[in-house]
Amino acid sequence: MSTEQILLQRCSSKCELCSSDSNLAVYQVPPESDGSAEKCVMICSTCQGQIDQPDSIDANHWRCLNDSMWSQTPAVQVMAWRQLKQLSTVGEAWANDLLDMLYLEEDVKAWAEATASNDEDDHTTPR
Repeated sequence: MSTEQILLQRCSSKCELCSSDSNLAVYQVPPESDGSAEKCVMICSTCQGQIDQPDSIDANHWRCLNDSMWSQTPAVQVMAWRQLKQLSTVGEAWANDLLDMLYLEEDVKAWAEATASNDEDDHTTPR
């Protein structure tokens, strides 16, 4: 089974961050991604666009993290933590409150805190 098929099954064909069911793509979570399902998430084009261009972030879209941050999937936890961190740095108090509630295992938190270099290639594989 391919990574895409595994992810689609894991997420019931919905974005693992916002639950949208349209325009899904595999996103390899940097910097540790090896292309395996454990190191990837399935996300929609809206989430992808805002991850790639944080200056265009729509804070209200990310309120969905209130649910997805509780995922048992480490890659989803990493992406939720990173987006909440980004939102808290632009003054979204609710995001900071959610960050305070979010518990990550030590290795998952280290992965979340690690950042990819700015010159990395695109991390998506279109569906």
